[in-house]
Amino acid sequence: METQHVLGNTWVFKSWELIPFYKVDEHHCILLDTGLNDQREDLEESLQREGLTPVGVICSHAHIDHMGNVAYLKEKYGTKLAMSLGEAGHQMSYLGLNITNYLMSPEDVVASPPLHGTPCLADRIILPTEDRITFCGAAFDIIHTPGHTVDHICTRTPDNVLYLGDAMMTGRTLHHSKFPYAFCVKDYLDSMRKMRTEPADKFIVAHFGIYDEILPLVDMEARFFAERMVDLLDLIEGPTTPAKMAADICRRYKIDAGDLRNLSYFASSSLSYINYLRGLGYLEAYIEDNQIFYRRTPASYERKEQKREAVLPKTGQFR
Repeated sequence: METQHVLGNTWVFKSWELIPFYKVDEHHCILLDTGLNDQREDLEESLQREGLTPVGVICSHAHIDHMGNVAYLKEKYGTKLAMSLGEAGHQMSYLGLNITNYLMSPEDVVASPPLHGTPCLADRIILPTEDRITFCGAAFDIIHTPGHTVDHICTRTPDNVLYLGDAMMTGRTLHHSKFPYAFCVKDYLDSMRKMRTEPADKFIVAHFGIYDEILPLVDMEARFFAERMVDLLDLIEGPTTPAKMAADICRRYKIDAGDLRNLSYFASSSLSYINYLRGLGYLEAYIEDNQIFYRRTPASYERKEQKREAVLPKTGQFR
């Protein structure tokens, strides 16, 4: 991984995502997330190249591309983990990880290679009431940004660098993420807009970039995300379910889910979209033959007549 200086003692390792770290001193650092477990060798080589031992990790949320190496670092280096209350509960066991991957069986979660060796206990629980912590000898501001996950957090380093994790996406990543993931779309949009008023000298977005200013990017993604959610209405003809919507999206955009975990992810994502569209009054739930189905409301057809041109081209994948 390439190393890039951001500001003061704040740096990033550059891979297909950015992994920030704060240098506590010449030989010790605090990581902000850790990447996938298949990035472990690259991450460890990068740390060794820089002569750094990771004394701590502040993890933004319990997704595999952010927490994949925490358990390994704790075991090898004695690295301490700080995590928000809601995310630490997911991280603590395979059964906890099953909450995020709830359409998979517990046995499937244990067998999933990206989750191997992932569960571990947090050493420092960040409460929803805390907006500042001292951890491994340094003070960090914590901004609570639920939506992408239940208790996602953003972290401001002592250099006034704000790491947003997955509280938003930018640039080409946004362009290729036709329907970005959120556990709760409404809360995700609310938290992202919250970033408009958060001060920082630099902003780091995991997927992907380092910026002096993010306000225009926040506004672009808010519009993009909202438009893409209602664009899903065009895929709905008659009754639908999360599984059917996932299949329709894959068919429309020529996506091969590839494995059980991906398809479970698509179906759980589709339920989030359905719930958001229900909140807008565009879908309604009903029961038939003891099953829950969703259908469009008259308001959804009125919206279609007023539909505006999207802010970005209709390209990219369902990721």
